[in-house]
Amino acid sequence: MMTPHFLVLFACTVLLSACNDLVEEDLTGFGVVLRTPPDGHTTSANVVEFRWDAVPRAQRYRIQIATPDFANPVRYALDSLITAAVFSTSLTPGNYRWRVRAENPNSSTDYHERALTVQEATTLEGLTPLLVSPSSGAITGSPSVSFAWEALDGAEDYRFELRSGGQSGNLVNAQIVAGTSLTLAAVDEGSYTWGIQGQNTTSASLFTYRTLTVDRTAPGAPVLLAPANAATVPNTTIAFQWQSGSNAGAGAVDSLFIDHVQQGSVRRLALTTSAHSDSLGIGEYQWYVRTIDAAGNGTSSATRTLTVE
Repeated sequence: MMTPHFLVLFACTVLLSACNDLVEEDLTGFGVVLRTPPDGHTTSANVVEFRWDAVPRAQRYRIQIATPDFANPVRYALDSLITAAVFSTSLTPGNYRWRVRAENPNSSTDYHERALTVQEATTLEGLTPLLVSPSSGAITGSPSVSFAWEALDGAEDYRFELRSGGQSGNLVNAQIVAGTSLTLAAVDEGSYTWGIQGQNTTSASLFTYRTLTVDRTAPGAPVLLAPANAATVPNTTIAFQWQSGSNAGAGAVDSLFIDHVQQGSVRRLALTTSAHSDSLGIGEYQWYVRTIDAAGNGTSSATRTLTVE
C-alpha cells in the first residue's frame, strides 16, 4: 500500500515532469541562426535556396519574403510554414527582405531577417527551369504522359530528357521542344526520371529533374478471411477481415463494399487497414473488397454472402 509521503512525492514528480515539458517547448528567448544567402546578397538565379540552423524543440518554421521590405511592403512574395530548416523558391528580379522564426503550438522565437537582391539574368547559366507536371514522385497508370514546365526568360527552346531509373540512367527519350509542354503517347511501365534544360544560341540553363513511375499492372485479388462465406452471425458487431491484394505497393487502398440483398448498397468504405468492424442489422448481405494501387489499378475479391439474424 502506498504511504501518504509516497503519494505526495509521486504527485510532485508528475507535476515537475509536466512543468519541464512546458519549459522544454517554450521557444521564448531562442534565436534562429540564418546561414544562406548572406545578408545583402545579390544573385541572378531565378531559384533561391534559404538555409538556417535547426532550433531545438521547434516543430516548424515560418519563412516570409517581402518586397521591398517588411516596414512598407508592396508585396509578400512568400509566407509559408515548413518543418525543415531549408527552403527553395523562385523569385523575380527585385529587392527583398526575408525572415524566419521558429514555432511550436505554445510559443515562437523572434524573427531574424536579411536583405536579398535578385537581378535580371543576362545568361541562362545558373538558372533553373521550373517543372509543373507531373508532380515529383508521381505514379500513373496511363500510357500517355503529359509533361509541362514554366517558360524560362531568355530560353529559345528546351531539351527534354526521359531516363530509365535515376538521372544517370539510360536515355529513353530526348527531344528539343519549342514550347513548354510535351506529351508522350506510349510510355512503357517502369520507373523514370524526366528533366528539362532551357537553352539559346549562347548559353544553357541547369537541368532540373523529377521522378515518375508508370504502372499499369493491377494488384492481385484480395483474399477474404472472415466472416466465412454463407455465414450466419448474430445481430451484433461483425468483424470483417481480409488480405490486401498482392503487389499493390505503397499507397494502396482497400475498399469494402457491403450490399443488402433487397435494399442495395449499405457500405462503401475506403480503408487503410485490412479489417473493419460494423453493425449492419438483420438481413441478408453480400460483401467484397477491392484493392486499388497508387496508379489507380484495381482488382476485386470474390463475393461472399452473410446472414445477420
